[in-house]
Amino acid sequence: MNNRVVEKSDYEYLSDWDRYFIRMCITVASKSKDPSTKVGSVVVDQQNTLVSAGYNGFPRRIADTDARLNSREEKYPRVIHAELNALLFSKRDITGCTLYASAIPCDVCSLPIIQCGISRIVAIHNADYETRWRDMIMRSLANFNEAGIEVIVVTGIDSDMKLLNQQ
Repeated sequence: MNNRVVEKSDYEYLSDWDRYFIRMCITVASKSKDPSTKVGSVVVDQQNTLVSAGYNGFPRRIADTDARLNSREEKYPRVIHAELNALLFSKRDITGCTLYASAIPCDVCSLPIIQCGISRIVAIHNADYETRWRDMIMRSLANFNEAGIEVIVVTGIDSDMKLLNQQ
């Protein structure tokens, strides 16, 4: 199966459920304390029931101090990505579920996503993020393609909180 990329402005052509869960990802991302990158993710089953949600941040019981959050050397080794948090927080089998994300998952997150049986990913196109992390995203998309996971990259929308105001 080849990856399916939704072209620019296709946000309006997504299903109501896809738009709903994309907006939910942005809301979840707003909980991240990371001052430079806020990412949210939700896992949804085939009946459009929310299974789990996660945002990027430090693990429980690890202090998220300003000094750590503002230092890449301190932050990166401690951060759990939004997608992995959403997988970890799911308390049931998520085989066949859809993972929504406010950015394309990285290559490291792609592996547990595949292993957990996610069958579809809907992620917001974020040019800045994709420029900074290009190589990791290319490996991630290659992994999803090889595993036969449908990937929809939603363009034509803002990935910031302005989307929450859209009806």
